Amino acid sequence: MTALNRLAILVAFVIAAGEIARYGASPRFFPAAFDELAVATALLWAAWRAPREGAGWHVAAWGGLCGLALVLFVETADHQIHGPAKANGTTYLLVLGVLLALGLWAVGRALRLVRR
Repeated sequence: MTALNRLAILVAFVIAAGEIARYGASPRFFPAAFDELAVATALLWAAWRAPREGAGWHVAAWGGLCGLALVLFVETADHQIHGPAKANGTTYLLVLGVLLALGLWAVGRALRLVRR
């Protein structure tokens, strides 16, 4: 579970830093970055609670990340296929695909830990 906790902390900080860098000075910060910051908070919460309460929190937090990554992936793919294409959309799709795969792996790992 230590690896899952460390990964949750790393991903949470990367997501939060990316959103702060992207929207930090914008008046749209709260509505635009809220979903990513909520998922980052859930990942940090899971990493903090898991040593005492088990991996159930990880299932929920990583599941939230998977949902967010999937929605962003589909929206970006729609733009890339049907237009208007996003700048660096292909790179964004690749990163979102990797994030989704990582999240699915983490959900599976957390579920195996819960079953023990």
